[in-house]
Amino acid sequence: MAGRLAGRTALVTGAAQGIGAAIARAMAEEGARLIVTDVALGRLEPAAAAIGAQALRLDVAMEEDWLAAAAQISAGPGTLDILVNNAGIELVKPCADTSLAEWRRVMAVNLDGIFLGCRTLLPLLSNRREGSASVINISSIAGIVGYPNQAAYNVSKAGVRHLSKSLAIEWAHDGLPIRVNSIHPGCIRTPMLEEAVEVWVASGAIGAGTDPWAAVAAMCPMRRVGRVEDVAMGAVYLASDEAAFVTGSELVIDGGWVAQ
Repeated sequence: MAGRLAGRTALVTGAAQGIGAAIARAMAEEGARLIVTDVALGRLEPAAAAIGAQALRLDVAMEEDWLAAAAQISAGPGTLDILVNNAGIELVKPCADTSLAEWRRVMAVNLDGIFLGCRTLLPLLSNRREGSASVINISSIAGIVGYPNQAAYNVSKAGVRHLSKSLAIEWAHDGLPIRVNSIHPGCIRTPMLEEAVEVWVASGAIGAGTDPWAAVAAMCPMRRVGRVEDVAMGAVYLASDEAAFVTGSELVIDGGWVAQ
């Protein structure tokens, strides 16, 4: 079904690697014009070039960066059809050892960044003659159930879940042509998860001598670790006309993890 997003402009944050890069690739393959952003411009530019996307350095926690992105879109396409708020960081640390600065940094990137993006780009998302724009916020199954030693991450992702629902209802109530949904990945093999697995091994959460990826896969009913493409195709669906009546929902892509 190539061409599901033909003629649409999409902005994806945190697109230098992992889930963000996979979403950008999948949307480009479906015909979307991509603006990809990340704080790591050196890693972002090759990924952007590979799919013919515009690369833009954007720190999602900085309001001025969002304003600059909005200005570029206004001067170019003049409207935005798809916003994927994917950028995020993780902190694996007991609550007792988490500093206030660390807590605030996780919230600034994972939650404030989505608030800033949605608020700043609202005029561009609502500037359309037909159809609806789609905002897709990447949360986590950690925003639905709790996990030890990552309270800041869990809470930030729960905030993403509820912010998505709140905006979906608010904008529908106001008659704005914007759908808002959240995606909740489980264990997807990304650089972020690889770092987390290293911490789990070092802390003894995964036993010494055990294949760590086999251990992670064994916790999933489908007995495998997710691929970034699994999440990317969910994002394509939510961005497409196939999801024209879908807003305020949460799409869990976790191989059955939270259903246990």
